[in-house]
Amino acid sequence: MTRELGELENAVMTVVWGNKSPMNVRETMEALGKGDRVLAYTTVASVMVNLHAKGWLRRTVEGRAFSYAAVCTRAEYAADLVRRALEHSDDATASFVALLSGMSQDQRKALEAALRITGESEPRGLEVSSSDIRRTT
Repeated sequence: MTRELGELENAVMTVVWGNKSPMNVRETMEALGKGDRVLAYTTVASVMVNLHAKGWLRRTVEGRAFSYAAVCTRAEYAADLVRRALEHSDDATASFVALLSGMSQDQRKALEAALRITGESEPRGLEVSSSDIRRTT
């Protein structure tokens, strides 16, 4: 994965991620049409071909059409975005503080659950004191 998905790419990937089995272009187009977005078959086909070329989708031949499946999960995609964003930080602690300060209670609970699952630490709350923050000016 090399970059954040564009608007149409994200719409297509959301449909593909939400389906348990591979999807062809027509199925994807119909699923997109159930919402407020109506796209032409050729538009959806172009987006799926591009996503395949970029490594987001794998495809197999089924009859006279391709079926596409996601290469990674939506969770893996989101985690990769966060990792790449942190790589651009010159102060990881400050970046984490900024991230945590913008989290909802549900997001904090999800982070605590993830820490328990991975065994990384015993979560004792995610409160950060001002002494934990190293400021660079």
